[in-house]
Amino acid sequence: MKFGKKIVESVGAVVTGATHLRNNKPCQDAIFVSPKGKNFCIVAIADGHGSTSCPYSDEGAEVAVKVLAELLEEMLQSLKDHKEIWLPKHLESKWKEEIKKIHDEKERETLDPFPYILYGTTLIAVVVTEEFVFALKIGDGNILMVKNDESPHEVFAEKENIGEETESLCLKDAWKFVRTLFIPTDETDGDFLIMLSTDGYANGFTTGAGFLKAGTDFYRLWKEEGLTLISDELPGWLRQSSDKGSGDDIALGIIVRGDSFE
Repeated sequence: MKFGKKIVESVGAVVTGATHLRNNKPCQDAIFVSPKGKNFCIVAIADGHGSTSCPYSDEGAEVAVKVLAELLEEMLQSLKDHKEIWLPKHLESKWKEEIKKIHDEKERETLDPFPYILYGTTLIAVVVTEEFVFALKIGDGNILMVKNDESPHEVFAEKENIGEETESLCLKDAWKFVRTLFIPTDETDGDFLIMLSTDGYANGFTTGAGFLKAGTDFYRLWKEEGLTLISDELPGWLRQSSDKGSGDDIALGIIVRGDSFE
C-alpha cells in the first residue's frame, strides 16, 4: 500500500504454546492482519485467559479480533476528526453480543446472569493510515514502536494489576479499561515499525532489554531484507520462542511504514 513515496504493510503469525501442545490444549491466542489492497493496515491480537474459569476463552479471543477489526474499518470509513470516544463502548457491547450468540447456538449451559468470564480475553490492536497511527489496549500484551534507529518504546505505559488479575473484555463496564491513543504521522516523520505481541513472547526473554532488542532486530531485518522474509520465517521463529522460552501461545504482528525494500 503506497502513500506517496512510502508504503504501509503488515504481517503476523500465531503458534500454539509448547505447554499447550504437551497438554493437548487449544491455542488461546488469536490474530487478525488486514489483507493487502487496502489503504490502511490493521493488526489485532487477543489472548484468551485459558484458566479453568474461562473454558471457552480461545473462542473469546477469536471473536475479539474479528469484532475489533470490523469496528476499526467502520471507524476509518466515518472518522473525520479522529474522535475515538465511541469505540470502547461499541467494542464491549459487540463482543458480548457475539459471545452470547455463539453460546446459545452451541446450546451450552443456560446461565443468568451470563458469565462472560467463560470467554475472557485481552485485546490489543494498531491501525496505521496515511495520516495517523491508532492504538488500542485492554489487558496485557505489548505494543512496541521503533522509529528510524531510535530505541524501541512501549506505546502504552505499563499498568500495575492487582494480584494476578488482568483487565479483560469480560468485565462489567469493560470499556472503561480500554486505552486508546492517536499518533499523527506524515511522510516527514520517517520510517517506523510497530510490533504487537501477546505476553507469551515477552515472557520468553530473560530481561526486558532483550525483548526491546527484538523490536530493533525486526526493524533492521525489515530495512535490510524486506518484510517478505519476516513473513516467511515468523512462524518458525515464534515456534522456537515458545519451545525455548515461556512455553505459552504466541501471537505477533508487525506493521511497517517506510520506503519499499524493493
